[in-house]
Amino acid sequence: RDIILVVDQSGSMDGAKWEQARAAATYVLNNLNENDRFNVILFSTGWRIFSSELEPASNAAEAAAWVNGQFAEGGTDINGALTTALDMVQERTTTILFVTDGVPTEGETDVETIISNLNAAAPDNARIFTFGVGDDVDTVLLDSIVRDFRGSGSYVRPTERVDEEVASLYTRISAPVLTDVSLEIDGLTF
Repeated sequence: RDIILVVDQSGSMDGAKWEQARAAATYVLNNLNENDRFNVILFSTGWRIFSSELEPASNAAEAAAWVNGQFAEGGTDINGALTTALDMVQERTTTILFVTDGVPTEGETDVETIISNLNAAAPDNARIFTFGVGDDVDTVLLDSIVRDFRGSGSYVRPTERVDEEVASLYTRISAPVLTDVSLEIDGLTF
């Protein structure tokens, strides 16, 4: 399986939220399965990519060090970051973990256009799980992403810990039992 972390590092994430986001990314990277591949995208006014290709789990420590060396600044280019993540999807089932505390303020900012752009870029084997941090999150956008990309979403209040929420979800999805199941009974397919 492939995992792509897309983490908001805009200026509004500065402080405790950025520390928690880095801790969440580090947790996921430290708990990859041996045969997983991964990448990390950090976004603000633009986006920074750990690698130009999906990396083997053996490179996770290097990625964690890279994430922990970054700081929060700039605006919020959600469209650019997520379309970049979707462009990385290859043949394997891909889980995108998207962490943000805000609304789009850079690049494309219209929610309907962002959703349309994501739907146009998305292959069938990608799922997006969202984590909204704080009280200023664009819930319409995040709920639409979860609906359209067969994921689930969580919202974390300012007093709650985003790293714990991401760790909890990642533990649940790290070893799926069944995915994309179909059932046929006496000529009926479900």
